[in-house]
This record gives sequence, structure tokens and C-alpha cells, in this order.
Amino acid sequence: MANSGEADIIATSAGTFPFIRTRGDRMSFATDLLLRWAHIVPATILVGGAVYARFALAPSTDPLADEQKELLKAGVRARWMKWVMICAFLLLVSGIINVVLIATQYSFPQKYYHPVVGVKMLVALVVFYIASMLTGRSENAARFREKERFWLSMNAGLAISIVLMGGALKVAERIPKGDAETVQPAETEPTSPSAAENGS
Repeated sequence: MANSGEADIIATSAGTFPFIRTRGDRMSFATDLLLRWAHIVPATILVGGAVYARFALAPSTDPLADEQKELLKAGVRARWMKWVMICAFLLLVSGIINVVLIATQYSFPQKYYHPVVGVKMLVALVVFYIASMLTGRSENAARFREKERFWLSMNAGLAISIVLMGGALKVAERIPKGDAETVQPAETEPTSPSAAENGS
């Protein structure tokens, strides 16, 4: 455990040299990085998979006979379904945690951040549903796949829209709530009578 002298040195170093991180800062950085990875990697897999399935895989099966086509699609579904489930779980968990952390730490003067977050999460749920139906084994999933090309197109379009919304959220102006609370009183604090007399 650090004594008061060591604590003063750490505090002074952190203030003078911002690149020096305390133990708490390092833990926070590691948590933020893990959450970022847990969100970006599965998002990349799902979006890339949706675009690939629509514009590369589906057209490539057109020359095949019906029996070969169904055999190929069944093999792809069996393997892709596991990835869909894992990626959807990671995206939901990391997305909710990220939203809560950001909302509690920052204010957004432009006011569009939270509405876009809400729309993004709803669209993500639709993408998860379509992907699960396209890879599912139930009778409902089989009927859903009767319009497979349509649903693949919609899923790819929605997945791309999620990426675009994520970009808009990333560049949104944000102010740390702690800084806003400390700066505002300093600007509005009236001058005391004693201070005015001393100044005169």
C-alpha cells in the first residue's frame, strides 16, 4: 500500500505527465479496450457475413442443381448458426454495458446521441432475428427462407446501416460530466461583497 508521499508523487506525475497511468486508470483502460474488442469483432463478423451471404454466396449457388444447392446451404447454415449466436450475445452484452458507461460519463450537446443509440439497438435486434431465422432449423425458419434472397438483402442493408449509425455516434460531441459540473459553477459564481471591496 502506498504511503502519502508516494500518493503525492503519483498524483503529481499523473497531472504533469498525462501519459503516466495509475493502477485504477490502467484497469479502466483495460476494461474499455476489452469492451471495445467484444463489440467491434462480432460486429465485423456479422456485417461481413451478411454482405458475403447476399452478394457472394447466394449468387454462386444459382448454377447448382436444387439438391446440391440445398446440401450446400444446409452445411453453411449449420456452421454459421454458431457464429450468429456467439456474436449476437457478445454484441448485446457489450453494447448495453457501453451505452450505460457512456451515458453516465458524458453529456451530449447535440442531443442526437441517445435517439440514434435507441434506433441502432432496435435495428440490431432485427438483424439478430433475421440472421437466426435464416440459419434456424425449425419449420418457421424453413418457411422464412422461402424468400431467402429478400431477407438476405434486407439483413445486409440493415447491418450496413448499423455501421453508419455507429460512425455517427463515434463523432458525436461529448463533454465529460465531471468537467461540465466543475466548470459551470466557476462561470456563474457571483463575486462576494468582501472581494469587491478588497478589489476597490
